[in-house]
Amino acid sequence: MKKYVFLIATLITGFCIAQNNNIENNSAQVFGNASSSSKSYGSTSSIFINPAKKVQGSVHLFKDWNNMAVIHSSDQQKFSLKNINFNIERNTFESKISEDSIFTFNFNNIDRFVINNRVFKNYYYDGTNRVFEVIYDSGKLLLLKGYKIQLVKGSPNPMLNRSTDKNVQKEFYFIMQGSSIKPFRLKKKTILELMSSNQAKAAQEFAKENKLSFNEDADVNRILTYGFSN
Repeated sequence: MKKYVFLIATLITGFCIAQNNNIENNSAQVFGNASSSSKSYGSTSSIFINPAKKVQGSVHLFKDWNNMAVIHSSDQQKFSLKNINFNIERNTFESKISEDSIFTFNFNNIDRFVINNRVFKNYYYDGTNRVFEVIYDSGKLLLLKGYKIQLVKGSPNPMLNRSTDKNVQKEFYFIMQGSSIKPFRLKKKTILELMSSNQAKAAQEFAKENKLSFNEDADVNRILTYGFSN
């Protein structure tokens, strides 16, 4: 039987540990200094000071911190966390401990983050490790989604209605086969081209019957799952 350990983080009272199957763990194993243990999962809390210049828009993927996450470790343990977000600009997952203190996770001994039933994994791409959302995974082919922050500079021109700088979240899709990750344009034609002619025909009929979109992540997952099963 797999051993499951559930870790619950709260914003006010701190962090509490829940345990199952007689496994003993403490917060230092998860929230300890990365250099102190080979099984550390992140860095100690950091203090962030707001910049002097106000910028509209958030660098975090989710609108707030009230997100349910299950962190899957490489040794097949599970930790649950109630306040987490993904910092796109820093390419890190963060948990808000207090108003001015953030805990930063790294991928040491972590296989994946599942946040609000969305799967995020770390892959090496373009010379660095990047976090991708897994949209579809057949075991041989993965459809991934990457995120980037673009800073749009403000302008004093009243006609542009953009007096302050603004963070804009951008999305990009990728296909991974083997260890190779390549950019991918998410549209009907390219999705169907991933399959054989018979599979593509079945997938197209399935999408039409169920009114599925080739531009929506959840729908694309269903379309590919059905297509590759034929």
